[in-house]
Amino acid sequence: MAASGFRVISSVFFFLFRFLLFSTEAVPVYSSHYCTDSLKFEPNSTFQTNLNLLLSSLTSNATEGSHFYRTRVGSAAPNSITGLFLCRGDTLSAACHDCVAAAATEIKQKCPVEREAIIWYDICMLRYSNQSILNNIVPGVDLFNAKNVSVKELGRFNKLLANLLNGLASKAENSMEDNRFATGEVNLTSRETLYGLVQCTPELSSFYCKMCFSSAIASVPNCCDGKQGARVLLPGCNIRYEVYPFYNSTKSLNPPVLQSRPSGRNHVEVVLAFVIPIVGAMVLFTFGICSAMGKQARDVIQLWKKTVIYS
Repeated sequence: MAASGFRVISSVFFFLFRFLLFSTEAVPVYSSHYCTDSLKFEPNSTFQTNLNLLLSSLTSNATEGSHFYRTRVGSAAPNSITGLFLCRGDTLSAACHDCVAAAATEIKQKCPVEREAIIWYDICMLRYSNQSILNNIVPGVDLFNAKNVSVKELGRFNKLLANLLNGLASKAENSMEDNRFATGEVNLTSRETLYGLVQCTPELSSFYCKMCFSSAIASVPNCCDGKQGARVLLPGCNIRYEVYPFYNSTKSLNPPVLQSRPSGRNHVEVVLAFVIPIVGAMVLFTFGICSAMGKQARDVIQLWKKTVIYS
């Protein structure tokens, strides 16, 4: 009985260890995209070659620890093309790279012959165009949670939401140019919290960043009034709010770890830093269970002996 129990606990322990060791990175989640249908190119053309070079450059530069990168391929119209990516400000370098790589692959499937396109994921955005990409508010995409706020609390919810998003926008637009990103939260009730996030591309000036945020926030009442959560995705900025935590708190992040993608021995050290304390606790738990089961088995044997003697 004790040996059987030990084998079960050992199997559970091994499964959890494998889960912790190999499930350290989440798969990027696609959100939306937009292709400009009026601008198209011929397959196997110079423009397509330049587009492939551009997407490759964006993906490779997402490994440098930067959350934003812009580049241009080609020197003359109509075959020159400009592109950029933006990763969410709380994203690890490894996750940023994986998201940009996924976006670079998927955008070619979603917009196979378009000269201008943009794609959004949960933690990154990628866009390119053969024209100017200074347009930062068109096109726009609204995504929202199907659940509604109770009618009784709607007025207070909207007031708190507006204050939260406007406050975060002001903080982000006036922050350092390489990190126009802000998160925050406000208590809805004693048990509920409203979480918010805003970000605009670092290349935008404070004025244009403010204009983009204003456009995004102004669209919330029209698209998402009364919804428990929503996202507004624009080329130059994005905002999001939820009634559950969806971003990494800066208070819990360790900056040195965020700067580079773990590889080789460093990757093992990062994983072990999380796994070892949990493994230690599980070992103690397993030892305690086995000891208890061993004691229970000994008690059963003693009871059996007494039963035989007195029978």
